Amino acid sequence: MGRTLLILLVGFATSFGLLSTSKNRRYVDSVSRVVNHFSGYSANNASASGAYMALNRLYQNINWRTGYSNLVLAGDTLNVTVQDNTSDPSLGPFRLRIRSTGRNANATDVTQVLIFNRNFDDFAIWAKDSVTNVITKDSLGNVDYTLLVENAPFMPEIDYTGLVNRATAQGHVKTDPTWDAPDNYPNGSYYYSGTTPNVTHVTGNLTVQGGRNVYGIFIIEGNAVLDGNARVEGILYLPNPTSTVIHGGGDPRESSVTGGILTWGTVDGTGRHISVKFWPSYMRPFVSGYAPDNPPMRVLSWQ
Repeated sequence: MGRTLLILLVGFATSFGLLSTSKNRRYVDSVSRVVNHFSGYSANNASASGAYMALNRLYQNINWRTGYSNLVLAGDTLNVTVQDNTSDPSLGPFRLRIRSTGRNANATDVTQVLIFNRNFDDFAIWAKDSVTNVITKDSLGNVDYTLLVENAPFMPEIDYTGLVNRATAQGHVKTDPTWDAPDNYPNGSYYYSGTTPNVTHVTGNLTVQGGRNVYGIFIIEGNAVLDGNARVEGILYLPNPTSTVIHGGGDPRESSVTGGILTWGTVDGTGRHISVKFWPSYMRPFVSGYAPDNPPMRVLSWQ
């Protein structure tokens, strides 16, 4: 009996010792996991904070490229770089990459942000779909293809209802399936009164015949056909993806838009016979009146 009891006591003591060792090991492992999780969370917060800091600096100065080097943030070390297509040609025009790295003793995290650093009103043509056979020019008349954006990475917020209401108030609503705009429509000027632009709502297609000039902002639900030697002084706004702006053919002379084109569809100059000159003085009242809430840069991706 005494020997049996002794064996049992030794067994219990060994078991308790093993359980205690296992418990301590689990406790150490648990603490290690918590520390590692907190370190990773802290590094992630630091890298995200660095990206936000860089975005804020770029919002204040779009030409800022300095970044941050070995900045200490709540115990984490932060490094941020800003690249454009001069340092990385693969980025393409008007794109910037922010790379923010947060690091501590146990973890490293990287946040990468791709942004487009211009707004749509900096361009002669902004198209959601393709643009072919079209010449874009700056306000001095110099050919400048950087003023053309096709397959746009985003589309701006436009006050469509406000535009339609203004056209209605001005008596400029055209409901013909295809409306043939008369020469010098509507009053020989971009402006309806003072600094208020003319706004015309075309519920079908718009045609401008050769030799004719038309003026103002045109909301076109269908297609816009600009015959040879036709001239638009203003903005063509086509909000539907099935729409196209096209040269009418027949007359090979160039048709022109002085102002800009904003379309959810396509533009086809048919033999490079449409010329679009960027004209800020026409674009400004369009933006201030009907697109005021578009930021100067857009985040395209955040990883």
